[in-house]
Amino acid sequence: MKRLLLLLLTLSLVTACENEPLDSGLTGQDGSDDGGDDGSESSDLTLSLYELDTDLSVNFLGLSIQTVTNSDINISNDKIVSSTTSVSVEGSPPETENQNFTRNASGQITSNISVNSEDQTTNEYIISYSDGSVSQITYDYYEDDFDDYVYNFTYDGNAITRTEVGSSISTVFTLDGFGRVIKKESFDGTFLIQTESLTYTGTGNINTSTASGEFDSNNSYDFDDNTNPLQVVYNDNYLLNFLTDDYTDEIGPLVAQFHSSNNWNGATFNGETFTFDLEYNTSGRITSRDIAYDFGEDLMVEINERFTYVN
Repeated sequence: MKRLLLLLLTLSLVTACENEPLDSGLTGQDGSDDGGDDGSESSDLTLSLYELDTDLSVNFLGLSIQTVTNSDINISNDKIVSSTTSVSVEGSPPETENQNFTRNASGQITSNISVNSEDQTTNEYIISYSDGSVSQITYDYYEDDFDDYVYNFTYDGNAITRTEVGSSISTVFTLDGFGRVIKKESFDGTFLIQTESLTYTGTGNINTSTASGEFDSNNSYDFDDNTNPLQVVYNDNYLLNFLTDDYTDEIGPLVAQFHSSNNWNGATFNGETFTFDLEYNTSGRITSRDIAYDFGEDLMVEINERFTYVN
């Protein structure tokens, strides 16, 4: 359970800023709950700023460690153009990095480069395409080569196979007729080591995700009836959000937060149910979402999201 929550936190913080991702076709209806008033009260959803702040306290080998992360993700014309993330550990002065994305003539992301406050490049993703599909992703962390990788991709019908240079592990992503990931299978050679399966509702929300292998999970997801403004923003290069993950990373929570038609407002993780606190303006647009997990001394997580609109 705690592994899943830490993974969810990591995905929220890292992939929201580092990678882009679903097909559009937003559904849902305006609600009447009254919350903040970021932007006008118009029903037109044009997100300009997405703020994702997280306070994590974890007990590691008997030591309590607190990490505070604040991310500002800048959006223009329903596309992420840049982001700024600051991280503070145990009250230390925050380290800040700025990320910028470049695109080809087709609008596909070709690079994602992070620069620190001293104007030094710290890491970068380079994405190559063949016939419009991702063919290779290279990640370079300048300070340490341990996390560097080169992923290559091949396609066969609705299946995408990822191999890593120098590794025996491969991962197969299976898509449905709408281009959504419905299964992720990882192999060490020919031996299956991890599987995750996803189901969706008729309205475009993830319904369940189940995993088995090196770790097991059984999760379900709940949503409101209002349009999720993150879906259209992360519609851009949907698959990049999954093709760059680790083979042990779960897709389900990421889909719920960023790629479902409506706003994620709760979940049941392995039998334990959580309800989130959402606020809206008078036209039903989400203006904030607060998520809190309290597991005593071992793990406490607070996630605060804020949504600002231009109209």
